[in-house]
Amino acid sequence: MIVLLNKYSNGGKCVKKWEEYKSELEGKYFRGNYTLISDFEDFSKRLPSEFDRGERVLIGVGGDGTINFLLNQIMQLKKEKRSQLTLGAIGLGSSNDFHKPLSEDKYLNNKVPLKLDYENAANHNVGQVDYEDKNGRWNRKYFIINCSIGIIAKANYLFNSKDKVIKWMKSKWVMGTIWYAALRTLFAAKNVPAKIKVENRKISTEVTSLSAVINPHVSGNFCYDFNISSQSDYLGVGLCERMGILARLKTIIALTRGKFTGLPKTRSWMAREVEIKPDFPTPLELDGEVYLARRIKIKLLQGTLKISQ
Repeated sequence: MIVLLNKYSNGGKCVKKWEEYKSELEGKYFRGNYTLISDFEDFSKRLPSEFDRGERVLIGVGGDGTINFLLNQIMQLKKEKRSQLTLGAIGLGSSNDFHKPLSEDKYLNNKVPLKLDYENAANHNVGQVDYEDKNGRWNRKYFIINCSIGIIAKANYLFNSKDKVIKWMKSKWVMGTIWYAALRTLFAAKNVPAKIKVENRKISTEVTSLSAVINPHVSGNFCYDFNISSQSDYLGVGLCERMGILARLKTIIALTRGKFTGLPKTRSWMAREVEIKPDFPTPLELDGEVYLARRIKIKLLQGTLKISQ
């Protein structure tokens, strides 16, 4: 077993929380010896050799960004190798959307959400994203929760930035910081002119937000009402278009109540593939990690990864 501890997660509080729960985790969930790594670059270098030594369980300690990093490391391996790996998680991050919907029997001390039942691991869908960056180079990344452009992506871009207010708030009140980033983006961000292809349907519009989701829970308290799961045949795709401030605010409030389908200036689909061509490079968010992209191709990979329950 390899445990990746993200020392930067949750505004730097992750390490302290790990130390608080470490002995209980070792007693209840970890079998024998395990390797603890707290540096992403070191993990990348060591994963091939650790696999050759027989390690087959990877545990991410942190938030959704930690899980996204592990996902992308696993997906770089050949199919034969990655099919032998199981991914687990200890939710010590900011919003821990990967663990949602939260289950009462999968908590540590009623505080920390867990996915550590690797003996009953289940197949989980993965999203593949090929995108052209601002320099014209094509890149391939993967997501396990959601992918988006527009205000959700821009809010995540702000949340992960070095903005002084964000850095100060994140160390004091994470959920408040999420709301601050969301509201600041809501009032300031412009709609993104783009051409969209959902399966065979082509659309030209101004995107307020466009999300393709495996897990309908996104960014803290926000949740789409799509009837999908990690084993579904489709991605849930939600488009908000040509929205002004009032429509954006109403939509955000609706998402906190788990409502989206049928709202004014929205469209939704179930789809396996989505293509987006914005008129200019725009933030692209994958599980909270943000990149600048000017052309995007999204594809569902079914049952690609084994996930602890």
